[in-house]
This record gives sequence, C-alpha cells and structure tokens, in this order.
Amino acid sequence: MSSKKNSIKIIRAVSALSNKLSRFKSSNPNAEPDRPLRADEIRQKKVDYFEEDFKLAVAGNYRKYRFPYKTLGSNSSVADALIKDEERLLSAYNLFKAVKEANAQFSKYETFIVDNVITTPLNAMEQYTTGDEFIYLQSWLYFEKKVRDYIPFMNVNSDGSYRLQFVPASDYRWNHTDKEIFAVIRQNFYPTEQL
Repeated sequence: MSSKKNSIKIIRAVSALSNKLSRFKSSNPNAEPDRPLRADEIRQKKVDYFEEDFKLAVAGNYRKYRFPYKTLGSNSSVADALIKDEERLLSAYNLFKAVKEANAQFSKYETFIVDNVITTPLNAMEQYTTGDEFIYLQSWLYFEKKVRDYIPFMNVNSDGSYRLQFVPASDYRWNHTDKEIFAVIRQNFYPTEQL
C-alpha cells in the first residue's frame, strides 16, 4: 500500500514538473536549456566578482577621506582624526616645499638643508606605515589639493621606524595595488580629472 502511495506521489511530481516545463517552453519557445559553465567561465565570474568587490571597498574607504563627516557622522571622532591626518600631510608638504624653495634660494651661498626629514605623527601611525591606508591620503592630496609636483611616501629607516618623504611625481613608482586603488579612486570620484 505504501509503494502505491509513493508511486502516486512520484507520478504527481513528474506531472507537475512536466506542466512547469511546458508552461516555460510555451512562454519562451526558442529558449535553450542552460549549458553548464566551463571552468574558465567560473574563474572569470569569480574574478569579476572580486574585482567589483575590490572597487566597492576602495570607493567606500576613499569616501571617508573625501567626505569624513558626511560618511562617518558629524560627531565622529574617526572623522576628526582623518581630517587631522589630512592637515598633517598638507602641512608636511607645505614645509617640504618651503625647504625646497629656501634651498634653491640659498644654494648659491653654499648654504642649504640636507636630509629633508619631516617629523609628523603620521610616521608612527600603523594604518599609514605598515597598513594600506596611506594611498588614500596620497590620493586626497593629489586630487583634492591638486598637489601634482611631488608624491609623499613612507620610507622605512634602518631602525624600523618610518619617515615621510616626498619624491618628484615623475620619479615616483606606484606599487601594483596602490596603482589599482589610485585608478579606482580616479574613476569613481574624478572621472574628468586630467593627470
């Protein structure tokens, strides 16, 4: 008796499936059944997914630097800290430029400053030294403050500490990840910006 009930259930299930297939076929008579994805198509879908995820993460991170209070809230201590970090980087750049100009002015008297070492709290902040957030400050300085002549970077000292330095933009070599992040920031926030 139970086998009879099971066969009735199977017949009903097959009939229901057949009805669904016929409705689908009648709504789209030229439809072809889905073919299984090849291994390279699966890999490409994963790459596309991770690339899109990467772009969204970069845009979200940079949004904090470009619009700190709008992104993090008007009473956010993190937004306060980001603005202070941006001001520190801009101050370091202005100091560096002043030293460069002074060196150019006084070098004819054989008087100049050697070792442009700039001391700033940024040198001790993990997110900017060993972390991956300095690219966001670099991008902010480049795009928002239009500092195009020099690129700041963190250089490691022999004792393991860091120092902020500037290099002419034409001589700076971006690492692969920072180059991608910079490109995503430009594409998402400054698409008409001329480099």
